[in-house]
Amino acid sequence: MKRICTIILIIISFSFVNVCAQDFEISAENVILYNLNDNTILFEKNSEEKVSIASITKIMTSIVALENIDDLNDYVTITLKDFNGTVGYSKAGFNVGDKVTYEDLLYGILLPSGAEAVNAIVNNTFGYDEFIIAMNDTAKKIGLENTSFENPIGKDNENNYSTAKDVAKMLKYALKNSNFKKIFTTKEYTTTNGINLNSTLMPYKNILNISIIDGSKSGFTSNAGRCLASISTIDDVSYLLVVLKSSLSNAYNAVKDSITIYDYYSNNYSYQLILESDKVITSLPIKYSKEKEYDITSNDDIKLYLKNDTVDNLTYEFDGVSEIKYNTKKDTYLGTIKIYNEQELLYESEVFLNKDITYYNFYLIGLIVFIVIVILLKLRSKKRKKRKKRKKVYG
Repeated sequence: MKRICTIILIIISFSFVNVCAQDFEISAENVILYNLNDNTILFEKNSEEKVSIASITKIMTSIVALENIDDLNDYVTITLKDFNGTVGYSKAGFNVGDKVTYEDLLYGILLPSGAEAVNAIVNNTFGYDEFIIAMNDTAKKIGLENTSFENPIGKDNENNYSTAKDVAKMLKYALKNSNFKKIFTTKEYTTTNGINLNSTLMPYKNILNISIIDGSKSGFTSNAGRCLASISTIDDVSYLLVVLKSSLSNAYNAVKDSITIYDYYSNNYSYQLILESDKVITSLPIKYSKEKEYDITSNDDIKLYLKNDTVDNLTYEFDGVSEIKYNTKKDTYLGTIKIYNEQELLYESEVFLNKDITYYNFYLIGLIVFIVIVILLKLRSKKRKKRKKRKKVYG
């Protein structure tokens, strides 16, 4: 129970450690960056604004498909109907009459963002209207409070929107599915009928360091701007990043913004040891014990993901009892350790008495004193009797 309380306090303290100052230049208007190791937000910008998300919508399309298709190796045939409403939207490269697997279609959705692959999934599962209902039902199940889906492709529509924060929540949910994660983190794939599919990152491999991005889903419309939801692992730190409405001036702006953010945090932040388990925050006097003091320390070494050199400016505080009172038992709550970076609370942890204190036994002392007094009184009484006898003999 104590450890649970400590973890809760850590999480609460982490929630306030959001970077507000922007020390890098990006064009994206809506952004959120998570450290997945700790599930903490490192940076956010207009993350709760409802905006068009273009083909980022296809993450939800893929989730619904994966949760409702029994066998991804089953074959379907591409029909003319699968191309309805796809003019002007990205295609995976499938043709009418192609026999492909559901898995092929999912790669076609998530890598090149193929609209015909989306329609083929929709037409061979629920059908259009029921599929949209399933998308919105799944959004509610995940807890996307500011998200609505009107189509499975991501066409601009007043009822097709989300927020950077909801997209991040949606992607975190999707990544729990091993098939989704496998596809999402693939950059090149060949379908069972020989079609080569490439991630939308691949056109920029010679001008941007796309290797820093482990997996992604892009999106683009004139209203949504350039969008990218991605993950990256750098120096054992796992990140999840959503950038929406990056500038339309270049096709790669969302990718560039993402790499800029990943580079900034990986170069300027790291896990730092802010509290060693043997560091004494303060010492409390112990009442009525041979042990005169009790040291307030942490049970574990504490590391936090912080801006480099933050440890040089830390202050430590203990907020709790001023002494260990007589007969205080092991596991008694004593107070909290608080660590500040200037005025910012970085960490807070509850402290409990972690050992048995040997106190003076006043009952035993009292008994011994009583026995000694009784003995002394008896001895005194005997002496008096002896004196009286002597007086009688010699008197």
